[in-house]
Amino acid sequence: MDLDIELGDFPKQFAYEDLQLLTDNFDVRNVIGRTQFCKVYRGKIPQGWNEMQEQDVTVKIWADTVEMKGEVIHKPAVDHNVFRFLDEITFLTYPSRSGHPNLAKLMGYLHDENHFGVVYDLKSLDTVRNFIAEGTFTWMDRIKVIFQLARLLESLHGQTPQYLVRNFSAAHIMVDQDLNPVLFEFGMLTGGMIGMKDRGLSLYPFAAYGYTDPVLRMLGVSTDRTDVFTFGVVLLELLCKCAVDGIGCRENSTVPNFLYRVAQEIYDTVKSRCFYEQSRILSLVHRSFRTEAGYDTDDGLKLAKLAMKCVQMDDERPSMGEVVEHLKTLHVVRNYAELLLLGP
Repeated sequence: MDLDIELGDFPKQFAYEDLQLLTDNFDVRNVIGRTQFCKVYRGKIPQGWNEMQEQDVTVKIWADTVEMKGEVIHKPAVDHNVFRFLDEITFLTYPSRSGHPNLAKLMGYLHDENHFGVVYDLKSLDTVRNFIAEGTFTWMDRIKVIFQLARLLESLHGQTPQYLVRNFSAAHIMVDQDLNPVLFEFGMLTGGMIGMKDRGLSLYPFAAYGYTDPVLRMLGVSTDRTDVFTFGVVLLELLCKCAVDGIGCRENSTVPNFLYRVAQEIYDTVKSRCFYEQSRILSLVHRSFRTEAGYDTDDGLKLAKLAMKCVQMDDERPSMGEVVEHLKTLHVVRNYAELLLLGP
């Protein structure tokens, strides 16, 4: 399938051998992680290669175009992946989107008979999912990530027509060298200038495991509140220090569970034992944060309440605009905005 997109200054075209060079032949040591449909690597452009300066980059290649070495990974049909690939390039090269600081900056792409992938101008530290699993994010780091992601989704939802991400997750968000979150996976993006294209998503209609909106499962229709739900799951992950991995927060459990359900169970259990609402809601915030710089008990309470509102089952979920306004009331945002580089 040939690319047929008129976008003026088009990104550089890479060959498969180029991506092999940048990633040391897709060496396992350069693997950052997997998205719902792709595999992601750290890469480096050597000094002088193709008259370019030495530079750290991030390489994403669709999963069925590179050997997975025995790993189990979701492999949609090739044509299905090509549509996702084309939509991503169109989205990331559109003028109103290409300069957003929390969207991956596209440097170039790979597309030949057997492979397709992209190269981002992004020096990655790790995904938010991996940082959560390792427990290395501080409270201030988490607030920075939460606020910037909320502003990003507010911006996407504010377009006419609005964009819907639909598979927003901690594994699809990179953290750069300045600890800013960067969304880099757009496999189910729809709306905006690319149109409301399902691209055959009836075959794969749901977000990554653990992030699927139960309302979407029942009604089969995505709205901006679908993204609010997935944002709520990411918020719970950051508060609980619990990465979605198919098991949830329970220790020594072999029964898969969803984090939002585990959070509701914790909330309900503590509610039956505790008289004060504040105490039961704060049980969702990892206790280790209480001694960290910038932590405020009222902030923890507000964030826990917000997370539970975002993942509730009915239509009373807030909009992303309302989420941002709520976050602006946090003590840490009001007092450390410049330090957190949160902007106005």
